[in-house]
Amino acid sequence: MTNQFIEAIQQTAIYQLKPERSTSYYWYSGTRILADRLSISREEMTDTAHKGRNLQHKVIGQILGAFKKCESSPLKQFKPFQMRTNIWQMPSFPSFIGYGTIGISNNMGKIDRDSDIGDLVVLQKTGSDWKEIKIDYFPGGVMDLEMIMEYLYKCIN
Repeated sequence: MTNQFIEAIQQTAIYQLKPERSTSYYWYSGTRILADRLSISREEMTDTAHKGRNLQHKVIGQILGAFKKCESSPLKQFKPFQMRTNIWQMPSFPSFIGYGTIGISNNMGKIDRDSDIGDLVVLQKTGSDWKEIKIDYFPGGVMDLEMIMEYLYKCIN
């Protein structure tokens, strides 16, 4: 994987915190692949099993989203058109909030281990607080996480 390939598949969106809310973010600019409204928390909002990847990196939050009828996205496949990921922290990249891989509702309407499509999201604050969050999205599920994090780190420095 080269930097040119990473740059070619990278899609970026900015989400802003709704005033007087703690987890409700709305799309502001960039790609519209994710739901227009996301709940981005600093802790787990729904329980997840603490095994597998949840043991490799610390879970520092979650992203939950649901697509409205009027929204279109390749992630909007089965009712109730939900998406979710844990946000894992990478200690070697403290300037980022963390990363996750997107799970979408399956044909049974549930998000489970098998409905993780492997699309990567990397979150970073644009300021000193969590009022605006930049989300870099990488489709495909064939990602070298370390290489992508290094690429993004070089882009911000």
